[in-house]
Amino acid sequence: MGLVTETLGVSEEGPFWLAWRIRRDNGWHTYWKFPGDVGVPPTVLWDLPPGLQAGELIFPAPQRIMMAQVGAHGHTGETLYLCKFEPKVPFRVGESIRIKGQFSWLTCSQTCLPGYTDLSIELKVTKKTSPDPMWKPRFDLFRQQQPVDPPKDWVPTVSSHSDGFALTLPSLPGDQPSAVRFFGEGRMIRSNAPQTLRRGKEGWELLLTKSPWARKGETHLSGLLYRREGWGKESSNPYYRVRLPLSAD
Repeated sequence: MGLVTETLGVSEEGPFWLAWRIRRDNGWHTYWKFPGDVGVPPTVLWDLPPGLQAGELIFPAPQRIMMAQVGAHGHTGETLYLCKFEPKVPFRVGESIRIKGQFSWLTCSQTCLPGYTDLSIELKVTKKTSPDPMWKPRFDLFRQQQPVDPPKDWVPTVSSHSDGFALTLPSLPGDQPSAVRFFGEGRMIRSNAPQTLRRGKEGWELLLTKSPWARKGETHLSGLLYRREGWGKESSNPYYRVRLPLSAD
């Protein structure tokens, strides 16, 4: 675990990116930003030099993980969490800046262990930066694997009923896909419930179970649509990012 940067040093004026690197033992996982029925996501409280502002912590795309017998959204193995930093006043060439933070996470297998640590990194301010040969490719891969928006002419819809939602996908390339899953934001749907894919009148329907913790009055269903094979010619990325207005049956 540690902080890494994609460049050797930082420039005097431009923004830069850092990553929090987590490497988990086999059989253990941490949680996505929206963990589902169980879990707590990793968090950071930055301690920054004056004039430096941190952006949102960007999570990798989730996978389905199991906490004992409960399905949730999380990560295994080794992952990065990216964060963009912007100086409000220029740095001075030749000085060093130290970025510190208080980090917390929950790692689980058959049991759960909370973790806390302080991490820091010192960066040299230079006129011109160069890519870190070890970490720049990892940053690039992270960005390439981030969820994307679907094409404008591919518009899924969702309707709500008494105990769940029916998410209609207008078309899917090829035969019935072997793995389509919806990773919901917030607590609108049960992460531990089955998701059934079936033929509907207007395309494939993915049936989702409403969570008992869902807030009343929600007008949209947001999250990530995952298809293991990717989305055909439009995108090889397996994750589409959607925010769909809810309609009643």
